Amino acid sequence: MLGYWKASHSPAYNYFLGVILLAGYEGLLWLAPQGASVGRNLIDLWLQWIFSRIAPYHWLLSVGVAFLGLAYVYLIRRDRQRLYAWVFGLMLVESAVWAYATWWLLPLVMQSVLTPAAQLNVPVEALHALALCLGAGFYEELFFRVLLVEGLLWLFTGLRYHKATYLHVIVSWIVSAGIFSGLHFLNEPFSWYAFWYRGAFGMVMSGIYILRGFAIAAWAHALYDIAVLWL
Repeated sequence: MLGYWKASHSPAYNYFLGVILLAGYEGLLWLAPQGASVGRNLIDLWLQWIFSRIAPYHWLLSVGVAFLGLAYVYLIRRDRQRLYAWVFGLMLVESAVWAYATWWLLPLVMQSVLTPAAQLNVPVEALHALALCLGAGFYEELFFRVLLVEGLLWLFTGLRYHKATYLHVIVSWIVSAGIFSGLHFLNEPFSWYAFWYRGAFGMVMSGIYILRGFAIAAWAHALYDIAVLWL
């Protein structure tokens, strides 16, 4: 298990597992019926503004993200280790465990302290809905965990990331969850229950990211959304 723990933190495994999620998202959107774009995840809605400016070459943005990640892994981090299928498999299993635990426990915890609000509407077209889940996993974890959590750590340490303490990590963890929850209401009416629920979910995802890395957090987020839609 120590070998798996070390391997699952490597940039290479996180990159390729993340790219699979991104490819699934883009592929399902391509297969989904035309016009099924309402209700896309928050970050993707913002990206649509950019996509609309560079159409019909909007797919280049995803390709660009993939190549930037590849450059980071092999040129900056110089991760040249051999990759094993069993590690990818275990990372997916672990993501599913995190997703199921969050899907089962989070509503119980939140309903014990807050009055549940009405359920939010979700898309029902199968391929498009599945694409939303994969897109939320990739884009929201990339922005709110990789960029935001790490960016807050740089900010709170005065650009001295290597001197980050547990206090810096905890503050970044909480603040990023609050921002994650609050920004969702740019696209929907405000609700205190939804705010605290999303904040708690953001803390869970930030915790998984800090503990286990991007790929497991992204897949756990995507599988959680799938569970919410279909279970």
